[in-house]
Amino acid sequence: MAFPFVLAGCGSTSVQPQPAKEENKPAIEERKELQTEKDEYHKSVGSLTVSKDTFESDKAEILRTIESLKTIMSDFDYQSWLLYVDNESKIYWSKTANLKKAQGKLPIKGLQLRTLQDYFKYVFVPSRAGRNITTIRYESENYVKAVQVTSLDSSETEEKYTVYYYFNKIDGHWQLHLPEIDS
Repeated sequence: MAFPFVLAGCGSTSVQPQPAKEENKPAIEERKELQTEKDEYHKSVGSLTVSKDTFESDKAEILRTIESLKTIMSDFDYQSWLLYVDNESKIYWSKTANLKKAQGKLPIKGLQLRTLQDYFKYVFVPSRAGRNITTIRYESENYVKAVQVTSLDSSETEEKYTVYYYFNKIDGHWQLHLPEIDS
């Protein structure tokens, strides 16, 4: 007789998932996301005195600009592209000697760079097509690199990223900067 009671007792105790654990899951994910954002902020600004709000605002503006540039590049719209380029870059890259230096470093030999428009068409657009720019890294409060971060292997300790754009803050707006060629 005791046996049926044991079975009944065992049958009446069922294991129910505890909702408290389900509620903790989003909280843990939210904390991880906040930590990732905090880490991203610190990686981006380094030792500079850039507020988190300024970082977020700058990053949003630069990423919007890059989205606009993607459309411009897909249309090979040189005139629209020029509106984003800072004057210093336009002057430097309009000089024949600088275009010749760049021409010598191209992987495609025999390609002639005679104008800034050639640079746009044969260098700028192809080197950035299909890239996924995810964040920025400050060089100074007014000079930023827009980068694509590559994932880390477990054996690596430093983040790896590729720089695809540089931006100068001029009169409160971020303008595309085309770095000079090292001699």
